[in-house]
Amino acid sequence: MIPSIGSLLSVEMIRDGGSLAAVFQGKDASNYWLFFPLRQKKLASGQIERLGYNTPQIVDRLTGTSIDISWVHALMLVNQMEPLLRETSDRKWLDAMRITAQEQGALPPGIARYLG
Repeated sequence: MIPSIGSLLSVEMIRDGGSLAAVFQGKDASNYWLFFPLRQKKLASGQIERLGYNTPQIVDRLTGTSIDISWVHALMLVNQMEPLLRETSDRKWLDAMRITAQEQGALPPGIARYLG
């Protein structure tokens, strides 16, 4: 079951190389992540190539359990989060999540393809 969003706590790029996460509190008072895990590969040069994002997930932050959701459901959640934005710095990452969901996991503009 996908939790109802009570409040949006933050939206960020994770320091694992570029996964995207929106941290929210459900109406049940539990904390969750809408998580887009990065799909990447290491090149012979040592660089990391970001390929896009794997299937989106809802992660219960207390238990660590996760469920896969569709890109359509992920986009619906991102759209529900829009009016709950409190920090202007979160907009960049929420916009990246929206584009990623619309493009079903493609790397959005503004995120570099290569690291290192």
